[in-house]
Amino acid sequence: MHWRRYYRKHRTAVVTGASGLLYAGGWSLGYVTSFDAASAAILVLAAVVGGYDIARVAVSEVRNRTLGIKTLVTLAAVGAVAIGAYWEAAAVVFLFSLGSYLEGRTMRKTRAALEELLELTPDTALVRRDGDTVEVPARDVDPGEVVLVAPGEKIPVDGEVVDGESSEGSETPRANGEPVSAVDQAPVTGESAPVHKRAGDEVYAGTINQAGALDVRTTGAGSDTTLQRIIRRVEAAQEAQSPTERLLDRFATYYTPGIVLLSVGAFVVTRDALLSLTLLVIGCPGALVIGPPVSVVSAIGNAARNGVLMKGGEHLERAGKIDLVAFDKTGTLTRGETAVADVTGFGHDADHVLRIAAIAERRSEHHLGSAIREAAERRSATRTDGGTVVTGTSLPDPDDFDVVPGKGVIAHHDGRELVVGNRALLDDRGIPVPDAAFVYVREREERGETAVHVALDGDVIGAVALRDELREAAPGVVRALRDAGVETVMLTGDNERTARAVAGEVGIDTVHAELLPEEKQTVIEAFRADGHVVAMVGDGINDAPSLATADVGIAMGAAGTDTAIETADMALMADGLERIPYAIGLSKAARWNVAENVGLATLTVGILLAGVLTSYVHLAVGMLVHEASVLAVILNGMRLLRY
Repeated sequence: MHWRRYYRKHRTAVVTGASGLLYAGGWSLGYVTSFDAASAAILVLAAVVGGYDIARVAVSEVRNRTLGIKTLVTLAAVGAVAIGAYWEAAAVVFLFSLGSYLEGRTMRKTRAALEELLELTPDTALVRRDGDTVEVPARDVDPGEVVLVAPGEKIPVDGEVVDGESSEGSETPRANGEPVSAVDQAPVTGESAPVHKRAGDEVYAGTINQAGALDVRTTGAGSDTTLQRIIRRVEAAQEAQSPTERLLDRFATYYTPGIVLLSVGAFVVTRDALLSLTLLVIGCPGALVIGPPVSVVSAIGNAARNGVLMKGGEHLERAGKIDLVAFDKTGTLTRGETAVADVTGFGHDADHVLRIAAIAERRSEHHLGSAIREAAERRSATRTDGGTVVTGTSLPDPDDFDVVPGKGVIAHHDGRELVVGNRALLDDRGIPVPDAAFVYVREREERGETAVHVALDGDVIGAVALRDELREAAPGVVRALRDAGVETVMLTGDNERTARAVAGEVGIDTVHAELLPEEKQTVIEAFRADGHVVAMVGDGINDAPSLATADVGIAMGAAGTDTAIETADMALMADGLERIPYAIGLSKAARWNVAENVGLATLTVGILLAGVLTSYVHLAVGMLVHEASVLAVILNGMRLLRY
C-alpha cells in the first residue's frame, strides 16, 4: 500500500524515470549489439510508458475539438513509430515528459510564497474554557474566546489583545506602566520590524509573538482570518489570466491548427514523413503559452510575501504602466492619528470652546470629530494623588445633529445652535468671522494644521487646531517615485493652505485641495483623459470612488479589512508607504519579464522552423531545443521571486 501512495504522489517523476531508463536501454542495446528487434521493442515500450498519460490528454483535447501541444506530441510519436523511427519516437516522448516534470517542479517553486503562507497558521490553540486552559484545533476556536500565546509562538487566530505581560527576563518595553509585547507581523503585513502590542491592539493569525505573553480575544479563526483571506486572494490572483495570457490563448487556438496544416503541406510537397513530424513537435507554442503565467505567478507570490496583495495578472500588468500616483492626505501621507494641537477662544475660555465643539461632534464619525472628543474628555479628567483617574462631567448628546460633507457639523443642545466647521460652512450659515479668527486659522494652516471654527448661536467663540503627523517614509517614497519617472499629486478634502504645507514637506508639487469624494473622482478621470495611467492611494473605504475610478486602486493598511482587500486592485497589508515604489517597480519588471519570455519563445520557434525546413534540425534535436526553451522562460520568470 505504501508504494501505491508513493506512486500516486510521484507519478510524473516515476513515469519520466521509467521512460528514460527504457529509452537509454533500448538505444544502448541497438548501438552496441545487433539485436535491432529487441532494441526497437524497448524503444517502443519507452514511448508507450512515457506517452500514455500524454495520449489520454490528447484524446480529450480532440474530443473537445481543441488541438494542444500534447495532441501534436502524440501525433508525432505515433507517426514516428509508424515509419520505423523508433529512436525518434522514444526521444520525443521522453523529452516532453521530462520537460513537463521539470516545468511542474519549477511552477511549484513559483508558488512558494503561497505555500509559506499556508504553513504559517498553527494547527492548535490554547484556549481558556470554563476556568481551564485547553488545547483545541485552531479552526474550532469560537469568536470571543480568549487564546493564550506564549513568547516565541505563532498566534493562531485573529483577535484583540486583552492582556499582555513581559516574559521573565525580557526587555519588552512598557508604555505608561502597561506591559507591551512585540509581534513580528512580517508574514501578513510585510513590516520589517516587530510591532509592539498592548491591550486593545489587533493581532493576526500567523504572526509571531516575539516577546511577552499575550491573551487574545478571538475575532476570527479558521477560514475567517486575515491570513486565510490573503491566501484565498493570492490563489485567485495567481489563477486569473493577464491580458497577455488571454491574447496568447486566443493566438494558440489558431496557431496550433496552422502548424498541423503546415506539417501536412510539408509532407505533400516533400513526401518526407520525418520532416512533417518534426514540424509538428517543434512548432508547438509551449514556451509561448507557459512564459507569461510563470512571470505573473512569480510576481504575485513575491508581492504577497512582502505584504502587497495584487488581485491578478490584469492589475499587475496595468500597474507596470503607472506614470502618475495620486495620494490622499489624511491616513495616507499622514498617520491618520489626528490630535488637537491648540484651542483658542475669542472672548471665551479655551476649555469652554473645546467642550462646545465636542458636544457638537458627539455623534460624528469623522477623524477630526473623534480627536476633538478625545481632547475634551482628557481635559475633563483629573488625577488624584494616588494616581487614580477620575473622569469629570461626561459629554452630553446633542438634541439633533447634521453633517455637512466637506464642511463640518451643525448641532443643537439645550436650545442653542452649535456649528463646528470651516469657513465655507460659516459663510453658508451667514455667520461672520472675526479678524482674530481669520488670523489664527491662517497661521495654523500655514503650519500644516487643520483649524475649525466653533460658533455658538451664530457667533464664532473660538477655534480648534488639529494636527496629523506626517509619515516618516512619505518624503522618501515621493522621491523614489520621482526618480522612477512617476509623477505624484495630492488629492485631499482639507483646505488649500494645510494641503500645500503638507505637500511641501513631502515634495509633492501638484495639489488639489478642498475636494469632496466625487470631486476627487472627477480629478482622477481628468488625469486619465490626459493619457496618464493613474494609481490612487487611499484607505480603501473613504476613497472608494477614486480607488474604483483609477487605473489601479491601492488600499493602505488592508490587514483585517475585508472591504479594502475586496475593493482595491492592490492592497498594502500594513500602512507602509515604502511598499508602493516596490510594488510599481515589481509590476514594471513583470511586464518586461513577460515581454522577454514571449520574445524568447517566438524567436526559438522561428529558428527551429527555419532549421527544419532547411534540414538543419531533426526531430530529437528539435524536441530538445524546444523543451530547453520552455525551461528557459520558466527560469527567467522565476527571477521575479528574488526582486
